Amino acid sequence: MKIFGKSDKWMVMMTIAGMMLLTGCGKSAHEGEGTSGESKDAKAVLTQQVASPVKSESAENESDGEDDTVYEGLLATTSDWKKTPITVSPKGSKANIEDFAQAFCSQYSRFEPNKKMLKYLADPKSYNKEKEIYDVKSSVPNGYICSVLWTEIDRYTKMCYWNRKNGHQLVGIFMVNGSENTNAEAVFMFYDYDQKTNIMTPDMNVCKVVEKVAIDKNFEEYALVLPEQGKDIVVNLYSDNGDDGYNMTEKTLKWTGDSFAPVGK
Repeated sequence: MKIFGKSDKWMVMMTIAGMMLLTGCGKSAHEGEGTSGESKDAKAVLTQQVASPVKSESAENESDGEDDTVYEGLLATTSDWKKTPITVSPKGSKANIEDFAQAFCSQYSRFEPNKKMLKYLADPKSYNKEKEIYDVKSSVPNGYICSVLWTEIDRYTKMCYWNRKNGHQLVGIFMVNGSENTNAEAVFMFYDYDQKTNIMTPDMNVCKVVEKVAIDKNFEEYALVLPEQGKDIVVNLYSDNGDDGYNMTEKTLKWTGDSFAPVGK
């Protein structure tokens, strides 16, 4: 799965995105996969420190009746998530990934990728990726959804869920808020969903398991690859190779039916 750099789709969409950006929507590119030796300037610097307030590029151009000028950092915006259960309103007999996304993104709608995901969910057929400069991909059968900005700046929300042995679902979210001028912010969240109450409750036990692997002092940066298919999480850890580039170490968190367990060292 691609995380840093440019994706293959960028080559296809360059002309369309370039025309859009001439009207003032910002710089264009895509997220992609980082490789050993790539310049560090080509990828986001993910940090657990609160970045300086950043104004969203598209906020300068959108006007949908809301105050689109967002200065809060991602970490500041989501700082209370550990204390905030979220109520889900399933459209069918059982909640699916789009129901989870609707509930979560409504709770944190000031983050631009979440706002774009809500716009997509409101009317998928009329959602215009080229106009929005955001690609929203939903796979209900695989329990996966994402909203990704089409620029060199990494800004996205990715979500998936797992069925637990006790009949609950574990919902996972990974968000990145990049910036041209400051270090990017990265946030991951996990919720336990009980279909009897329709409530997503923050699951700190799972967060601690993931944190032990992702937040490693031996590495400068990290990215979580939530599964579009399968059940395991891949953690990409990045370190400076001393040659204006970086090396990537890949670790796997194996799904146990309730939580995750590191594979190997």
